[in-house]
Amino acid sequence: MEQGSNTLIATLVADLEPVRPLGFAEGLAWALGAAGVTVAAVVGLFGLRPQLAAGVIEPLHLIACGLFLGLAVAASVTVVGMSRPQIGNDHEGWRWAAGMAALLPLAGVVVAISRGRDGLAPESLRHGAECFAIAGLASLLVFALLVGWLRRGAPTAPDRAGMLAGVAAGSFGILAFSLHCPIDDIAHVGIWHSAVVLAVGAAGRLAVPRLIRW
Repeated sequence: MEQGSNTLIATLVADLEPVRPLGFAEGLAWALGAAGVTVAAVVGLFGLRPQLAAGVIEPLHLIACGLFLGLAVAASVTVVGMSRPQIGNDHEGWRWAAGMAALLPLAGVVVAISRGRDGLAPESLRHGAECFAIAGLASLLVFALLVGWLRRGAPTAPDRAGMLAGVAAGSFGILAFSLHCPIDDIAHVGIWHSAVVLAVGAAGRLAVPRLIRW
């Protein structure tokens, strides 16, 4: 009986090969590197917003970029950590960054409602849709990298990992396009810019679990 068990175990492990462990610093470096490439590409294609080019820093722009950057980094850290499951790991730190960033869409919706139909001007809607579309495309590089990293690991909550990969990618995408977008209106930033993060996060939640099953 013992000999049979030994033979079975030897058969099961015969084709196994050692795998290099995923490094947390390496994963985060790849994510930040992809974000840097995204920023460089967006600024190279569309140029800096006129205010930045003139050396003028607008308070709302600075706050919004800071919130998106904080959420992007926090979500990326969580995704990289989730690819390396360990007992006692806490993956809830991103919620603080998300809570602070949620102030932007909340304020945007309140202001938009107070304006009524004045906020539905064709030019405003056109520019909002442009921001949404281009920033969504700008999210793809970081999103693909994070999904690839998750596929190399073993996330125990693929639905949440997918959502956070989308949130990180969407936040980096809209951060990159914010360096071009010249509008400093809270309704525009709160609704259209935040919508990128929500949409890419929802897409990650729906699509990624099918890609990282193990």
